[in-house]
Amino acid sequence: MVKVQLSVLLVFMLFGCGQGSNAPAEPVDLVIAAQAWNTPDRQWSEAQLLQLVDGERLYRKRCAGCHLSTGEGQLTLGASALKNSAVAKGPVNGLIMTVLFGRGTMPAFRTSLQDTDLALVLSCVRNAWGNQQGDLIAASEVAAARVATS
Repeated sequence: MVKVQLSVLLVFMLFGCGQGSNAPAEPVDLVIAAQAWNTPDRQWSEAQLLQLVDGERLYRKRCAGCHLSTGEGQLTLGASALKNSAVAKGPVNGLIMTVLFGRGTMPAFRTSLQDTDLALVLSCVRNAWGNQQGDLIAASEVAAARVATS
């Protein structure tokens, strides 16, 4: 157990889980974003595409070190798959609470992610890798979850 916890801590330190700036820096090519995110069942607006792209960028900085850029997770680290995940596809509040307060070896992000950033990342997770829930999480939903638990 201690060996696994040390391994997880090392991954957090090496891959920046929970570290670094949250501000996306690169411009967004909306044509490429539309090709990546639109589906036959869901056509995102320009503003929504920007949210999804920003969420994906934050995910890569904050989450992909453990959950991988493919969302497939690394069970040896205790990082479950987000691709086809019941938590990612389930009730929004459950997903928010998991990220705010952590689960198993996953750290809590309530002090390191602002409501807006958390909403962006979770919107990405709910719509990437075939999860396609067709919704975006609002920062107000994250704020409400924080208040409900305080």
